Amino acid sequence: MDKVTIMSRKKFLTWFPPVTKNNLVAIRIGDQAPIRDTASKRYADTLSLAFYDEWDYADQIDRNTPAGSNRLTEKDKQIIDDFIDKYADKYFVVHCEQGISRSAAVGYYILKKLGYTAELNQKKASSLYQPNIEVYGILIDKPYTQETAAALTLEIKSPATVTNQKNKVTCKNEKQN
Repeated sequence: MDKVTIMSRKKFLTWFPPVTKNNLVAIRIGDQAPIRDTASKRYADTLSLAFYDEWDYADQIDRNTPAGSNRLTEKDKQIIDDFIDKYADKYFVVHCEQGISRSAAVGYYILKKLGYTAELNQKKASSLYQPNIEVYGILIDKPYTQETAAALTLEIKSPATVTNQKNKVTCKNEKQN
């Protein structure tokens, strides 16, 4: 199993993980916070987040309006960072509605943060994902603006350089093959 599995909400609700519950956590992303359901019981812990799948320059978002208030924030980033740090030795499943944009941005960030360069590059090479650039920018502390747009786009699409390569994930209480 990959360190980070990215999928749609529909797949998440019916998917049965190939590893034990104790070794797996989930990040669930929707426009509104997901309700705890039976799918959440398959994981050691779940983090539910609610933010829109929008791509606007940071300096053009009015967070005092309904449309601007439901965007990923610095507070959300801290919650995500704390969850990743707490469960760094686990496998992650990340889902949003389609499993293409918001979940891909968070999944790429988890892999970058934890140093899983080979897996990150595999996902970047796939045509399955189109990470939300606004979300990814906030996560890597480079908000999406006219000035950062080109660099963020390049980072999302270009292979990551090896800094802390991890080739095999072995979670606690799981046998090595």
